[in-house]
Amino acid sequence: MARPSAPRQLNKQTVLGSLSPGERGQVLDALIAERPELAVEAERLAAELVSSVSVNDVAAQVEHALRGIPLDALGARAGRVRGGGYVHEVDAAWELVEEAVEPFRADLERRASLGSVDAAATLAVGIVAGLCRVREPQMGTVLAYAGEDISSELASGALELAARLGVEVPPGADDEHWPDWTGLL
Repeated sequence: MARPSAPRQLNKQTVLGSLSPGERGQVLDALIAERPELAVEAERLAAELVSSVSVNDVAAQVEHALRGIPLDALGARAGRVRGGGYVHEVDAAWELVEEAVEPFRADLERRASLGSVDAAATLAVGIVAGLCRVREPQMGTVLAYAGEDISSELASGALELAARLGVEVPPGADDEHWPDWTGLL
C-alpha cells in the first residue's frame, strides 16, 4: 500500500511507460520467463521496493484516505436498510473509516511476512502518525460521525497488530511522530 519515497518514473511517450501496472507485471513475468538470469536482479529490486517506506509518506497517505471518505458513502450505508433493519450513522462511519485503514494494515502484515520488519515498523509508525493527524476532525465529516475515539482505537489496533507480528516500533517513535498523544505505546 505505502509507496516508496522516490518512485522511478517511466517516460509516458514509450509503450512501456504507457502500460498499466498490471500490464507492467505481465511484461516482467514474460521477461523473466524469457531471461531467467534476470530473476535474481528482479528479486533484489523487489526486496528494495518492499523495504523502502517513509513514515511521513505513509502518514500522509493514511490522512488522505481518511479525509477523503465522502459523506455520500456514509449516506449510502446509514439509515434504513432493506431487509436489514437500521444502521446508525456512527456504526456506518466506523465501518468506512476501518475500511480506509485496512489496506495499510494489510500492507503491514505483508511486509512483516516477507521479513521486512524494519519497513513494517516504519509502516506501523506511519499509520499511527496518520491517525494522529486526523484525531480532531472537522464537523460534518465521516471521521466526525465516527466519534472522537476512532483514531486512538485504530492506532492502538495497528500497534497491537505490529506486536503480534513481531514488529517492534522503534523507541521514541511516539515522541517524534505523535508527541501529544499519550498512552499508545
